[in-house]
Amino acid sequence: MYRGSEKINRFIMADNNVRIVLQGFADASEAAYGAVVYLQCFLHNGTAKVSILASKSRVAPIRVISIPRLELCACVLLAQLVKKIQSTLRLNISDSVLHTDSTIALAWLNTPANRLKTFVVNRVAKVQELTEGFQWNHVPSVLNPADLVSRGLRPCDLPNLRLW
Repeated sequence: MYRGSEKINRFIMADNNVRIVLQGFADASEAAYGAVVYLQCFLHNGTAKVSILASKSRVAPIRVISIPRLELCACVLLAQLVKKIQSTLRLNISDSVLHTDSTIALAWLNTPANRLKTFVVNRVAKVQELTEGFQWNHVPSVLNPADLVSRGLRPCDLPNLRLW
């Protein structure tokens, strides 16, 4: 039962950083899709500090959509979230690295528009527009923290998670 006593550290240490990187993750299931963004700060002493910045989720549409298309919707959500974070934070962000566990969505992001169907091409165009110059990578599903967003989780379980 959620009692409101669970705490998540949201302190962002921006001093003494050599480099700041946004790390974003997207995932989808039949029930929902979502994204989570972390701030990775590399310090002068060679260590790195990672903090969760934001996450966002959406319920999957009632109309049945294939999992690869929902994964692409998660990529759009991640692209929008990262762009919003970049415009809001007053930090010098060195790089933004985005991850998905969907090889199909990654392939679509690298396919010429004339070879894709309308649903896919519209979302690919949106992602490409928002994430120009960003890296998109594959991440194994077991290492994807956005998996927790897409399958659901109780707030009281958050502090005990290793990926978050």
